[in-house]
Amino acid sequence: MSQVSQFCLPAELPPSPTLTLCAPVSGQVHPLSCLPSALMAHGLLGAGVCIEMHSHKLVAPCDGQLLSVDMGAKQWRFKSNNGVHILVHLHSDEPTLTNKAKLSALNCTPVRKGMQLAYFDLRQFKSAPRVAMIVTHTRFSAEILFSHKQAHCAEPLLFIYHKK
Repeated sequence: MSQVSQFCLPAELPPSPTLTLCAPVSGQVHPLSCLPSALMAHGLLGAGVCIEMHSHKLVAPCDGQLLSVDMGAKQWRFKSNNGVHILVHLHSDEPTLTNKAKLSALNCTPVRKGMQLAYFDLRQFKSAPRVAMIVTHTRFSAEILFSHKQAHCAEPLLFIYHKK
């Protein structure tokens, strides 16, 4: 079953989200359908957004734990303090990003929202990476909204609401 996040004007966002995720990078926000990976583009892994990376740093999207850093620093998995699982995946033509990244955190690290986890030297990339932020698991039925077309690193981006 595919899941899709919905765009909503900032003034129309419902009050009191269950969880607010901040942007892990700065850049232009697109729907997941802009990604080359069919699993992510069709929402099969969960709902979220794609960000065309314009900044050098990657930050934690929530308070919780960094569960793993995999695929040569391309894939970052988080678990928020209230049990929501988040995948941050950097899409790049490069086979690995470890030689282009300075990592500040590794597997099983407690994180705070906005905490810098990595620095990427974007001058070394052929093209700007696209960063997917996907809510892969919640303990409740959720509606996921976003209200910005431009993301600023560590600023609110995805709003998760408990469906009743």
